[in-house]
Amino acid sequence: MLNAKPSRLHCAGCDETYSLPQNGAIKLYKELRCPLDEFELVLWTSGHRGKSYPLCPYCFSNPNFRDMKKGCMGCNECTHPSCQHSLNSLGIAQCVECEAGVLVLDPTSGPKWKMACNKCNITVHFFEHAHRVQVAQESCEACEASLVAVDFNKTRSTLPDGETQHSGCVFWDPVFQDLVELKHATMRHPSMSRGGGAWRGGRGRGRGRREKKPKDKMAALAAYFV
Repeated sequence: MLNAKPSRLHCAGCDETYSLPQNGAIKLYKELRCPLDEFELVLWTSGHRGKSYPLCPYCFSNPNFRDMKKGCMGCNECTHPSCQHSLNSLGIAQCVECEAGVLVLDPTSGPKWKMACNKCNITVHFFEHAHRVQVAQESCEACEASLVAVDFNKTRSTLPDGETQHSGCVFWDPVFQDLVELKHATMRHPSMSRGGGAWRGGRGRGRGRREKKPKDKMAALAAYFV
């Protein structure tokens, strides 16, 4: 790791230098490796109040897919069809505020779980103190968002009637209604907006990889601002 800005990784053995995302901290990520090139993944984070996502340094500098741009790709934007860290595995719904983004589960955020847009600074905090949060294969019939399976420890469950497990849509399931909060992530870049607020029944849309056309954008935003 080169400490001088911009942040980079350098291999003295092969004299290769790899770019990294800026304006955040880089950490090791569980010794997990990218299935495309066997590079060890690292974690970029802007702090506990901001966003974080894993990335492959090689893919970040040398994108493997045509729809990805150099220097712009973390695992939360990677379209690998089966990798457990990719957008296809962790994407939940299209962002409720920006056109291009997808809300992606942050697998490192527990026990204060959140999903964050992979384009803008929107974050959704949910299911605090849950033992496990996973993205299911099934989709919501109302909005096409991926369903989420939540598992609480019995002593810390916030589900009704002391239940410890529940699966449903983050946007439509009444059981989840009081467990979800929309915020703007705290980013280190001065151009990013700050602040936050309660989420009053925002509605999501599918994460963009299904054939069925998602619901109208303005209708989703109108529901969000109710």
